[in-house]
Order: sequence, then C-alpha cells, then structure tokens
Amino acid sequence: MKEDLLKQLLESLLGGSKSARGGEEAVFNCPSCKHHKKKLTVNLATQKFQCWVCGYKGHRAFKLLKQADAPIKAYDYLKEIDSQYNFKKSTFTKAPSGSLQLPREVTPIISSSAILSKHALHYLDQRGITSQDVVKYNLHYCEEGPLRNMVVIPSYDKDGFLNYYVGRSFDKNAYIKHKLASSTKDIIGFEMYINWDLPIILCEGAFDAMAIKRNAIPLFGKKLSTTLMKKIIKSNVEKIYLALDEDALKDAFNHAETFMSYGKKVYLIEMGDKDPSELGFIQFTKLLHNATELTISTLMKKRLALS
Repeated sequence: MKEDLLKQLLESLLGGSKSARGGEEAVFNCPSCKHHKKKLTVNLATQKFQCWVCGYKGHRAFKLLKQADAPIKAYDYLKEIDSQYNFKKSTFTKAPSGSLQLPREVTPIISSSAILSKHALHYLDQRGITSQDVVKYNLHYCEEGPLRNMVVIPSYDKDGFLNYYVGRSFDKNAYIKHKLASSTKDIIGFEMYINWDLPIILCEGAFDAMAIKRNAIPLFGKKLSTTLMKKIIKSNVEKIYLALDEDALKDAFNHAETFMSYGKKVYLIEMGDKDPSELGFIQFTKLLHNATELTISTLMKKRLALS
C-alpha cells in the first residue's frame, strides 16, 4: 500500500514513528525544530503534514525530504511511489461553500509582535496555556470588532476545516467575558485532534480540553451535540470519561445510559467545585486515574443526588 511505502521512506529519514488516527497518520520527530518528542503528524494518505510545536507544515512529502537533507535516492523513491499510486489525485477536500470563517479582524498570536498580543499571551500563561498549545490550537487574538481584546480559540473538524470558535476576553474590566460563534453547535469540538480508537474525555470548555491535553472534546456548553452522540456510538471508543460540572452532568447522565447500552464504559471524574483548566494537567490526570466507572445502579444514585 502507498501508506506503508511512504511510512517506510519517512522512517528511514526521520526515525521510528507512532501511529495515530487508527493508522491513517504517523507521528515523527520534526526535522525543522528537532523537538525531542514526536510532534510532526503526517497524513499517510495525502502527504499533508504539520508540526504541533514549531508550526512547520506542508502538503507534499517532498518538502519533508528537503528539510531532512535526504539523499537523491530518497527523492527517486518518492517519485516512484507518487507515480505508482498517484498521490496527486488523492483528495484534498475543499472547504464547503459558505463554510464558517474566523472574523477578519483576528490575528494569529504566534505571528504577531503587537503589544496587545503580549497581553493575550500573558492571559494564556495565567490559564496554564503553553506556547506549544498556542501553536497546536492555532490561537488568535483580536484588536477590534466584536471580539476586541479577546483570545479566539478555533475548533476544526476531521478534515481541518473550521467548525466553531469561541472568544475569551483577556481584559479584566470587560463587561462581556466570552463570545461564541453564531453558527450551529451541532459539531464535534476539536475533532481534528481526536483519535477515535482511544478513550475520550468530555469536558465543557476549550481551555478545559487544552488543560487535559489528550483526546478531550469540549462541548462548548452543557449539552452533547447530536453529531457527537452519533460519532461516539459508531466509533471504536470503548471508554468515555465525563469531566463536567453538575449542571452538565444532568444531561450527560442521560447519554451515559445510552453509551452503556452500546457496550461503552463510562467513567465519572470527581473534580469537586473545580474544572480541568483550574486543576491543571498534573492534578487532573491524578483524578482521571481514580475515575469511577458508572453502572446502572450508581448512575441512578448519581441522578437522584442531582435532582
């Protein structure tokens, strides 16, 4: 298969890889920033790649070979793979007509040297958001318009197209602290980063998902969307963790029973009166390891306690 041949070629240049998204993608050490961890994700079906640390990205493996100082024979081998399997016709999905776009006033934080961007970065640092998170989640900020003085957090679908965004104010005196996109919320938050072969964690906000770091899906509110419900049921996910506050749990417990009826295991993460972004990655992970698996009996008791 073309995916296997491409993976073998890249491993000969970049070292061993890890599989992601059920084998559709492979994760390597980045030849650009040379980060000690594997942070370069390569889609083996399309050759599209991106490093989640330095932002190095492209649409063809040729660019990777060049960055890795590959020998001539590596280019010849890639051309052979290309011609044999015709990667150029492997689909790059175009954004649907009339699809959601970020407001024109927003600017990527990582590419800005403006004073206000420093305030945005300071705010993010206080929230426990690292520079790597800024790059990975493509965080923006805004100097004017409805999202003025806000960090703008985009969400992307499985094809990398924008499906939602939320603005959070870094102005301490702001009357409006956050704004949501006016588009439908019947989406899967941060879908681009989700591996459906591994356990998933459901949380409320974007900052919560970033604090959890691994396979976390923000609801952007209290309720699970219909699209998310259907995806979980149809997916290979075996374990679902609930990292939600009491208001959101009332609705989530109803869905938990549905998940359990399909053979999924559902766990409740007891966080007290805090949320994942307040707890931080280390403390949250400790609670994750102590999460309680829900049964029909314990689910009924939890419901009664909330009523």
